Amino acid sequence: MQFHWQRPGYTLRELLAVVTLFCLLLAIVVPSVRSMRENALRSQCSNNLRQTGLSLQNYHDVFRQFPPGALHSGMAAEGAPPINAGLGPSWWYGLIPFQQKGTLGDQLWLAQRAGATEFTADAMTAAGLPAGLLTGEYYMLCPASPQWRMKPGTGPILLPSYVGIAGGCDIDPAAFEYRTVRQTAPDMVLSGANWLYHNRAKGTGAAAGGIVTNSGMLPPCESVRMADCTDGISNTMIVAEQSDWLRDRARASGPKYRGDAGWTVGGTGAGGGFLSGTRRVDPVPEVTVPGGPPAPWGADCWNLTVVRYPPNRTHVLGPSPLPGCSENHGINNPLQSAHRGGLFVVMVDGSVHFIQDGTDLEVLLRLAIRDDNPDQELDPTARSSTAAKSIARCPGGGDRP
Repeated sequence: MQFHWQRPGYTLRELLAVVTLFCLLLAIVVPSVRSMRENALRSQCSNNLRQTGLSLQNYHDVFRQFPPGALHSGMAAEGAPPINAGLGPSWWYGLIPFQQKGTLGDQLWLAQRAGATEFTADAMTAAGLPAGLLTGEYYMLCPASPQWRMKPGTGPILLPSYVGIAGGCDIDPAAFEYRTVRQTAPDMVLSGANWLYHNRAKGTGAAAGGIVTNSGMLPPCESVRMADCTDGISNTMIVAEQSDWLRDRARASGPKYRGDAGWTVGGTGAGGGFLSGTRRVDPVPEVTVPGGPPAPWGADCWNLTVVRYPPNRTHVLGPSPLPGCSENHGINNPLQSAHRGGLFVVMVDGSVHFIQDGTDLEVLLRLAIRDDNPDQELDPTARSSTAAKSIARCPGGGDRP
């Protein structure tokens, strides 16, 4: 007699138990993997900014000042530059020798001497710069950024994820820059201030309604020293992220806009990417009425931001953009990032901090301005007020003197 042993199969209950266990494992593992990946991207982004901050410090050690945030190129024949000269370099150009990229710096300098009249990809290529030389500086990029990295799309020049802080708008809810926005975007304006700060220099930007100041560490057309940072080098930011897409103000609309300064020149021409600075020669003009409208200036500045809006407020563009916001020389484009919950900034002392979403606009403005000592206190007890304490609690912040 022969016996045929049959392997018993799974019952329906056992099968459901296995499937349930598998689903539970996925629910545990997938978020963990996603979190690990996000932490790795954050760490790399933070390291990029730390390297940038160290390079800025090294530049200051050599030249006793920081590079101009944006500069023109070329002088008039008689030695006096016109109001608008050739498009010059951004602050990134000054850091190249300190980023162990000496070859790139030498090539750019030789291309400039060979007749490149402006700091654009086209001008550098026409002057004999080797193809592809401008595409490999990935320390300028946030690894989490979803934006394309080259202009246009695949080349010829890298578009950075980080912008220099030229300054901040006035810290005064009644100031001109908030009056022009309050009716259309009340959640974007300064709601209050414990003490006022009025910029001594404030000019119009090239983008409609834009405002440029020189109250930060990388202002256009001039250099500042570390000693000019009277708020303390650990309390003032110098570079920050601008690494995610900006969106249409009509939230139902789908278009995405690249909002970092530097992606194009003239709106249609080949962009200068990290190279492009400004064509303006004169510094930001002084104003005579504190808190009033900016003086006429109208300069286009790339790779810079003047803080005017809260962090990670991305719905600012479209057919009716907020003042100063634009894909092309949007000097007031908000700081924003692809990181969940906030964005990274680097302080003048080289430390890197994470600014959380929901950070009060006053806090961000005080971090952007190097010398926001009060020129008029609203309340004698303001220095122990809630907002002052919120500055002290903000990562990288500090209670202002």
